[in-house]
Amino acid sequence: MNKLSIFISALTIAGTMVSCSEEHIKMPWEDDLNAKHEEEKGELPDASIGQVLPRWAEGCLDIHLINSGRGECIFYILPDGTTLLVDAGETETQVTSVPQKPNANTRPYITDATYIRHFLPAGKKAFDYFMASHFHIDHIGSPNMATETSENGYKLSGITALFNEIPFNHVIDRGFPTYKDDKDLPPIDSGFADEYIKFIKWGIANKKFDGMRFEVGKNQITLLNDADKYKNFSILNICGNGNAWVVDDASSTGGKIVNYSKTGGNPSSCGFHIRYGKFDYIACGDLVSAPQNAVSNYIKTAIPINGFEVFKAHHHLSANSWGSGMQKNEFAPRVIVNQNFSDYQPDYPLLSSITTGIFDNNTYTWEKNFFTTNLHPNQEKNYPDIASKIAGCNGHIVVRVSPGGNSYYVYVLDDNDMIYRVKSIHGPYESK
Repeated sequence: MNKLSIFISALTIAGTMVSCSEEHIKMPWEDDLNAKHEEEKGELPDASIGQVLPRWAEGCLDIHLINSGRGECIFYILPDGTTLLVDAGETETQVTSVPQKPNANTRPYITDATYIRHFLPAGKKAFDYFMASHFHIDHIGSPNMATETSENGYKLSGITALFNEIPFNHVIDRGFPTYKDDKDLPPIDSGFADEYIKFIKWGIANKKFDGMRFEVGKNQITLLNDADKYKNFSILNICGNGNAWVVDDASSTGGKIVNYSKTGGNPSSCGFHIRYGKFDYIACGDLVSAPQNAVSNYIKTAIPINGFEVFKAHHHLSANSWGSGMQKNEFAPRVIVNQNFSDYQPDYPLLSSITTGIFDNNTYTWEKNFFTTNLHPNQEKNYPDIASKIAGCNGHIVVRVSPGGNSYYVYVLDDNDMIYRVKSIHGPYESK
């Protein structure tokens, strides 16, 4: 789908009917594509409930959990304006799914692309990095949603369709460049993996982007605009292909790779640790099983006690997403953000344990603030107390870290249109 399709879709959402021959009507994001934002001055922009969230400012770290209700998609704007997209999934509508956002007629990749276009730093028409955490349909695209095939031979869904709307320059995933031909890799098991691989090979052959295999223990995602200005910022790869990075303690400058699984799918998810001054953030796709506990051990040793700020929940906070190694006070994220789209996510017994702090009669004592993109109506009906355990839900979730990493806010944005008004503001949280 091209940019005209996005335009028509957005007008439909607004209730405005136009023909292709009518004069172009400027959409909210368009005046920002080629001009410098006033907010980009190196200060944390002020946000107000009911108003459109101000865009990224230089020196800030933005983490946007985009909510289409049909797949995972997280957009990062790093302190110097380098941009990273992790996943762009698209699942088919099911009875157990939450409502699709902003409506049932807007394909998830259009929802993702429109959001990204709105928040891209001024002058940018592409994002820098795309990373696939793993190859499941809710993270890269679905054959059942691919109603069109590209002239280049691959089906269009998720990231393969989003690329037509907003291109990227670098791709990172756990299989590049050999994928299924590499017998040393855990299995690549996805109904859309073949289409994704066709897309990547086409892009590389035609010099549309370059590629890298995700390597544990490396800093492959780097600042591309002004790295020298932000020497206290880094992204370290800590898990992938069943491997995990192990360190001795928080002062360690090195570590080692340990293999915990040769299983494909969720246990092979790629994950990283963002450190910005005192601010620490961990995201590991749908990680489960042994690698999940390995990562929890990494967190306990690599991050100072009580210094873990934000954790992107594994596997949409399903029942298997909180391993035994995470059920202790040493694993203590202050803020948990979750991207989900089914009636069994977040898992209610698990959420109760996390928020009350009780696992097998062991009680957490740390501060917990839980945010999730969706709360299914059935959960609200069947578990009326669940809302009281959630700091914010039902919308796009944005973590915005101030220049230097000393403090941050969490915002929940209205996902019923493409205007991105603030529903609630949480913070400031002072990084420890």
